[in-house]
Amino acid sequence: MGKKKLKQSKAGSTERRAGKLPTGDMQFALIREFSGGSRFVALCEDGKNRMVRIPGKLKRRMWCRVNDLILIKPWPIQGDSKSDLVYRYLPAEKKWLYKRSMIPEELVV
Repeated sequence: MGKKKLKQSKAGSTERRAGKLPTGDMQFALIREFSGGSRFVALCEDGKNRMVRIPGKLKRRMWCRVNDLILIKPWPIQGDSKSDLVYRYLPAEKKWLYKRSMIPEELVV
């Protein structure tokens, strides 16, 4: 019988994976508080607080915490108050974006 190899978590890794950048009406946001039911409140780069939900296909795979940098897409209707999560940046990707000044000043933690 062979030995089982343990998988290392990607959350603490320093390798950089190709992250998404905002296109069209997408924007950066910072998670502020959780509301429950795969929903949370996030501060967006335009200065508004929006309720963000994790869509069904990402619900089991996407784990978010407070002060995570995310990419959101506002809804076509009620876009000032509600949006969907598109992507969550890993810590290494977050540092890479901060170094290149791609993140607005109000979202720097």
